[in-house]
Amino acid sequence: MKNDTSKIAMYIAIGALVAVIILQLMGRLKTEGYEGGDSDNTDAELSALLAELEGDAGAGEGDEEMEGDEEMEPAPMGEDSDDEM
Repeated sequence: MKNDTSKIAMYIAIGALVAVIILQLMGRLKTEGYEGGDSDNTDAELSALLAELEGDAGAGEGDEEMEGDEEMEPAPMGEDSDDEM
């Protein structure tokens, strides 16, 4: 029983490896490389983005009150729609 289980696992692993190789050769397997970049530049970009998001969060609070008044309600159904059921 143990021998059968290990054979099954081996065949599954071989099948997965063959599938990955075939997909890679066909160009169907997409991989993306990590672009390290400069850490100082990345920190500056993240700080600018955080400042922009914090600025938008303060401006967005006033918009929520206006949107609350304009909420869309479901459209009423016709009177005859109950008869069809």
